[in-house]
Amino acid sequence: MKHIIQLIGLIALVFTVNTALAKGGKPPPAPEPVNLANVVTVSEDNADWTSPVDAINAINDATEDNQYVIQIGPGVYDIGNTPIIMKEWVRIGGAGRAFTIIRGSRDSNYNDDDAAIVIGANNALLIGIGIENIGNGQYSTGIRNDNTSPAIKNVRVSATGSYTNYGISMSNSLSQLVNVKTHFSKDVNDCDNYIGIWMYNSLPKLLEVSTAGLFNYGTGVVVNNSAPFIVDSELVGNPGLELADGASGKVVNNLIVGGVLRAVSYTGGTVCRGNYDENLGDVDCAVTSLP
Repeated sequence: MKHIIQLIGLIALVFTVNTALAKGGKPPPAPEPVNLANVVTVSEDNADWTSPVDAINAINDATEDNQYVIQIGPGVYDIGNTPIIMKEWVRIGGAGRAFTIIRGSRDSNYNDDDAAIVIGANNALLIGIGIENIGNGQYSTGIRNDNTSPAIKNVRVSATGSYTNYGISMSNSLSQLVNVKTHFSKDVNDCDNYIGIWMYNSLPKLLEVSTAGLFNYGTGVVVNNSAPFIVDSELVGNPGLELADGASGKVVNNLIVGGVLRAVSYTGGTVCRGNYDENLGDVDCAVTSLP
């Protein structure tokens, strides 16, 4: 049976190569071998680590040629006031954003790293995890990317309890967000100001991102001196989208609930196509006047 499986694999590989060559292409590259020693597990028991913070802090030799995977099992991991600081060439993955929850309580007097549960890194990936910040101060943030551009996929993030709460805050970032949901988990009386995604001087890509929550409160996405590409997303808030100074980029085929707020100094640099509200009415954000 083993020889038959090997033969089938060889035939499939030959077929793939021949197909590529017939189309004038090159043979597909051989897959890179997986270094199982670089797969680190986190769980309450039967794992390498019980704390995701300890697991990532223990990695000190990750490179492009020596990448790591941290796999976190189901459960709620309370990390308190100690953040997860992502590292280059390290992938952090969970069992799904509803099953692997990383919860902490961090806040600051400023919108800085001290307010964030997760601090991003270049050439890094966060996938399949729920992030919750229940800090109670001036600012609290779920994920902060300052001069960093991690990929964030299939993640649910919230920050509630402080005066100003950011789901994701980014500056000087090229992050890619795919199937990311920021949400409101508290009553509006407990959340004075919520911004699902805030960006400054950034060029991020947002695909299938949702800022919807239990209440249509706070701002969905704030674009400040940035040029994002936002497509197939649900921007829900009051407003759903805010275009501040220097906003541009492309906003295509999105559900925008709560309207578009345009700053007085906004110059109309955003290209909008196919956006609509909850009643399927057209939403135009590429104008210069306030709504």
